[in-house]
Amino acid sequence: MKTEVTNISGGTLFFGWIPPHGRTLTNGQKCDLHGDLRTNLASGRNRYSRKVELDAMDRDIAAHRVLVCTAEEACHADSSDFPSSLTA
Repeated sequence: MKTEVTNISGGTLFFGWIPPHGRTLTNGQKCDLHGDLRTNLASGRNRYSRKVELDAMDRDIAAHRVLVCTAEEACHADSSDFPSSLTA
């Protein structure tokens, strides 16, 4: 699973809730993070839990300053990736 954060504000902003210490993103810039960001912030995984950071993220999403998308990472394979004995 990964989370992609994209600045859609129209300008350069600092997002203090992006682990580990906040991050400045220019308009349209993306930041990829491992895991589900909301779960990681709420559970304290990889850092301490902060309701303030979750609230800040929610405010940025509601104000259309940022897009936060979480998706499962998918594997792709085609038949050339396997020995011929397995594809016959």
